[in-house]
Amino acid sequence: MNISFSHSDSLIWVVVFILATIILLLYLNRSKNNGLIYIIVSRFVAALILIVLFFDPRFNIIKESTRDLRWNIYIDRSSSMSHHSNYSVSTLASGIDEIIDKIKKKGIRVNTFGFGADIDTLWEGGDKSFKDISTNISQIIQHMKNQNNSSSLAGSILFTDGQINQGSEIITEDLKILKPIHVIGVGSKNPLVDVAIHSIDAPPVIIKGDNAEIQVKIISQGDVNQRLNVTLRSDKKLLGSKVMGLKGKGSLNKVKFMLRPEQTGEINYIVQVNALPDEVNIMNNKQVVPIQVLKDQYNIAMITGAPSFNTKVIKTIISENKKYNIDHYYYRNNNYSNPLKKFWDTKYDLILFDNHPIDNNANEWTTYVRIFAKKILSQKSSFAIFIGHDTNLDALTAYLNLMDLKLKDPLIELGDKFEWKFTENWELLFPFNSKNLISTNEKNYPPLFVDLQIDSSSKGQVLAEFAVSGVNIPLITAAEKTPLRYMVWTSPDLNKLYYKTQNNKNQSLTNQVLGVLLSWLMRTGSGQDFYFRPSKNSYQQGEQVIVSGKPANKLEEIKDGYIHVFHNNEKINTKPLTYDKEKGLYSGKFWASKSGKLNYDIEITYGNQPLVASRGEVIVQESKIELNNVFLNKEPLLELSTSTGGSYYDWGKKNSLISEINQKSKKEIASREIILHESWVIFFTILFLVTLEWVLRKKYGMI
Repeated sequence: MNISFSHSDSLIWVVVFILATIILLLYLNRSKNNGLIYIIVSRFVAALILIVLFFDPRFNIIKESTRDLRWNIYIDRSSSMSHHSNYSVSTLASGIDEIIDKIKKKGIRVNTFGFGADIDTLWEGGDKSFKDISTNISQIIQHMKNQNNSSSLAGSILFTDGQINQGSEIITEDLKILKPIHVIGVGSKNPLVDVAIHSIDAPPVIIKGDNAEIQVKIISQGDVNQRLNVTLRSDKKLLGSKVMGLKGKGSLNKVKFMLRPEQTGEINYIVQVNALPDEVNIMNNKQVVPIQVLKDQYNIAMITGAPSFNTKVIKTIISENKKYNIDHYYYRNNNYSNPLKKFWDTKYDLILFDNHPIDNNANEWTTYVRIFAKKILSQKSSFAIFIGHDTNLDALTAYLNLMDLKLKDPLIELGDKFEWKFTENWELLFPFNSKNLISTNEKNYPPLFVDLQIDSSSKGQVLAEFAVSGVNIPLITAAEKTPLRYMVWTSPDLNKLYYKTQNNKNQSLTNQVLGVLLSWLMRTGSGQDFYFRPSKNSYQQGEQVIVSGKPANKLEEIKDGYIHVFHNNEKINTKPLTYDKEKGLYSGKFWASKSGKLNYDIEITYGNQPLVASRGEVIVQESKIELNNVFLNKEPLLELSTSTGGSYYDWGKKNSLISEINQKSKKEIASREIILHESWVIFFTILFLVTLEWVLRKKYGMI
């Protein structure tokens, strides 16, 4: 024990103590009153303590001790450990326990951890199973680094087959600082046989009749030297078959198929590679790829009662799209430019009334209402009306009823030109076709004539409207009765809108508005602006999911995007989208961390507005990804042990490890400093002495 003083040389207070003691003794010799003596002694001791505290004395107590160090044991509990052919699960578990028992008998303290996707301490509790979904050795190395600074750790022992299918690979550059890691390698270096569909590269959307390429990547593990058959099917119809030679040992082979779909809609293509007789995991030999096939041609019937300037504008805009085929029926001399029989016999995607019906054919078309309703319903034809100056409103009313719309007596006087604007409904219905329209100064739109009002309060959505004396009058009204869509344009001044915007920044306004409306009416993109799909239909837990897609139409304003992943309606992940300029594809990647159904939302930033472009789901099976590679991955384990000064042993020589594991201890010196002015005992002593003096003074009548 050492004594030190902070404020003065120790000789000074020793002298003070001696002088004070001499003075006290001299004073006591002169006093004959015993009570006074007690008072003087208590006061003197209190004063002496205060003087000592002034010099801040400190007592340093040093104690030496020896502590035994412990070893951390890490056991790979992933499912690949249980599929090595040279021993059973019980043999593996009992062999590990035997090593642990021998180490403990040497008087060595151990901590046992199990690991796979996560770290646990269940082994010592009796759970000796090997069924974890993946192997993440990087987290074990990080755990060792965190434990490395502990003064009670001697080193680590690792039981594993070295398979790494989650987390990062073993990086040996910064491992020299770790305490020794001894490794027991489990299994054989010869992998079990497995053939798997690694990925399928196919476009998410194609046009009917166009050629599309599907590229399939096949990965093979183990001692494989065979020729296998890869097939492509659709609705049990064989579309292609190719024979490929596999070499195993993690080799990757590519097979290409060429498609030319003749049907529209979502088509599921099935890719399958036949299984080998001794293959462990056959769940990864088959995958389903959905591809959306869009129509290459859309038929439009345009029926004109009385040709007007609008007629030419509508036909011009329709003709600009090569996918649109138009049959024009216009009334003349009590007849039509094309026989109406052709109209009734032909299936159309859209039927468009242009300034029709008129007075001259109103009675005729009034009788056609029921057969017209049957035609559009059976053929799933959409319906659009462009009202003109000559339109017979009585006959028109019957056709508006098909849309659940009707004419309404206006509350204000119409029959003039008025300013108009797009509504919020346009932006909600066409989020990717509203930025330029909504942001344009509304006063730049030419005023349009209107003399009637559509009542859309029950079914329709008003996409553009006039604001006349505080009353909103619909200009564009859209309605939908699944599976049909409808649209009404109430102003006969469509041509004036087209020509008056040709020489200003709104020159493409009419083309853009009608183009969007026609596309919506006929579902030219099957009702979607974006098409996204995963590279496979099902994944194994722990596998990486890749979702890729493209817009139905070219969009220049996309800034960035994200893929949000949900499990049981709870968001579990968010990853950014990347863009491949060569392929024109956006893609996002995330890990299939949970089994069951994973839902995802594709969110993109269009202009400054975040929009959900697509939604989808993937099915994640209970993991068998561990079975894709079942062999002893020895090289990285050797590097791990060597770089830390440890040793490596194959499972058959595991008992040789015992001689490497010895009791290690560490000598520790514990130092403790006692500071008197921080001690509560000193202050209670002073308080006691002061109280004692007060009691004695009172007892002897000195107060």
